[in-house]
Amino acid sequence: MTVGQLEHPAECCCKPWRGRLRSAKLASLWLIILVAFFWQPVGAGQTATEEPRFRSTSRLVVLDVVVTDTHGQPVRGLTTGDFTILENGVQQNVASFEAPVQHPGSPAATTARAGSHANETSNVARNILVLDELNNPVLDEAYGRQSIEKYLRKHGPILNQPTSLIIVGQERMELAHDYTRNTAVLLEALKEHHAELPFAQMRGGAYWASERLAKTLWVLEQIAAANLHFAGRKNVIWIGAGFPELTWRNLAAEDRHKFAATIGGIANELFEARLAVYTLNPQGLAVAATSYDGTFGDATTGELVFESLAPETGGKIFRLQNALDELIAASMEDGAAYYTLSYYPSNHIWDGQFRNIKLLLSGKGLEARVRKGYYAVAQSPLSDDQVDNRLSDAVMSPIPYRALNVHALVTPAAPGSGKYVLRIDRDALYWQTLESGKRRCEVTVVTATTGSDPQFSTHNVRQLEAVLDAQQYLKPSDKPVVFNFVAELPTDTRLVKVVVRDSTNGNIGTAEITREALKGH
Repeated sequence: MTVGQLEHPAECCCKPWRGRLRSAKLASLWLIILVAFFWQPVGAGQTATEEPRFRSTSRLVVLDVVVTDTHGQPVRGLTTGDFTILENGVQQNVASFEAPVQHPGSPAATTARAGSHANETSNVARNILVLDELNNPVLDEAYGRQSIEKYLRKHGPILNQPTSLIIVGQERMELAHDYTRNTAVLLEALKEHHAELPFAQMRGGAYWASERLAKTLWVLEQIAAANLHFAGRKNVIWIGAGFPELTWRNLAAEDRHKFAATIGGIANELFEARLAVYTLNPQGLAVAATSYDGTFGDATTGELVFESLAPETGGKIFRLQNALDELIAASMEDGAAYYTLSYYPSNHIWDGQFRNIKLLLSGKGLEARVRKGYYAVAQSPLSDDQVDNRLSDAVMSPIPYRALNVHALVTPAAPGSGKYVLRIDRDALYWQTLESGKRRCEVTVVTATTGSDPQFSTHNVRQLEAVLDAQQYLKPSDKPVVFNFVAELPTDTRLVKVVVRDSTNGNIGTAEITREALKGH
């Protein structure tokens, strides 16, 4: 029996988990499968006949829009009346509108390390700096690192938006630091990371290029999953050179469909997580065109498969320019000055067809960058295997999931076990109204531990529910729901990863308990 409570114990119970959480080894096979799925012998003389399509199952379509003038500078001060939304040529009614000045400001800078939950509820833009050590040549890698340092020193000590730092290495993705506005801690995190030689990039050849592409797309997928259902626009500022060996036009016809489907699926996940991608090529010496005509852009940039994601997500491609630190600043400024509009499509037939979105502006010389459309796919519940996959990804990912705000504590109990206390903010949970008038929520909780080996050695999965009477439910929403339970806690535990998923709406939150925190008890 477990205890779920709000201020004081509520009725609750623990149910057996119907799914089968994947092991770490099984989860790691995804990359191998993706590489094999991507790569086939390249056919010469082929032309692009397929184009990616991007799926969305949301009834409410949310658009983050960046408006620029003829000089490419962000435009603020527009109102609802300045925008007209067309879906397949039919005008839509704007359900909500938020101008850049209406986005809540971020709170004071935080020096929290990885795993913290900084600024969960704010709708302010966030930036994810990605230093690509997998695909960049040595000199470009060093230049990218120096440019990040230069940007942070120039714009410190407090950044305008919360910013995190991710480093993509040869074998793994590292969260160097979670969201913070404090440049000093970001600089220290970058200093603590030892640069790697890009062996995969140095090998060259089609096979290694396909492997690097698969790893890179996997990183983007993990960033999207971690930021799903987390408020506000997130700008992924990727410092990397792209994949010139793997071009859209040089792929065999049968492989184009695979690329289109895979990249389209990842782009859809980026859409749903409200992520805009900015690709900054550190090779140096004009902002590439960001218009989309169904063929990955113009001939110069369209051949770079990875870079094609930038315009599709409402971001931007920067190539052949110097002063990389200034491009980082320009990306952050561009991504911060965004409008948010939403609408409920007037076409209620969810037939899986692609719907084009076009945004018209009343002002002359203004350009709006926004997602290009979505597939009108009916929503359906996830299978047990799909839920398993998402839970497993959340366990393995170094990036915190934030759709649920989770705070976790554990104290040793009987030998080999611990007493866990979880506090979960109520607002992002789905509450069912029972016939008795009480309110009920249900979550799936995974606890995983590491010992001397950094790989997770144990995991436990359980389903918990909390039932609140009317008086409890009407208490202020800032009072969290508290769950208590006993689970495995080996004596050599160095880290505990806790994953919580709302069983109804799918929101996921994670928390980490370090060895130092365990020693404190």
